[in-house]
Amino acid sequence: MIKGVNRQILEVTNTENPYFERIIFFVKPEYMNEDRAKLKKEAEILAKTTDKPPKVRRTKKEIRYLAFQSALCVGAGVAITFLLNCII
Repeated sequence: MIKGVNRQILEVTNTENPYFERIIFFVKPEYMNEDRAKLKKEAEILAKTTDKPPKVRRTKKEIRYLAFQSALCVGAGVAITFLLNCII
């Protein structure tokens, strides 16, 4: 939510980034009277330097859960193989 109405914003729509379609910059009040072309140039430079978002780290609980599920799947595979060998 944006509060206040006396804000100057710059919107960059050509981000050249596959993750972001547009970036919105809020200009500091002390630079509102700055040359618009200069502000736009700085915003585009900053937009081009952005990388992809950081990877989401898994918590220890999620890692333990995935390890437990993997162990169950391996155990089920071993049990099925054992049963098939006993039947055949």
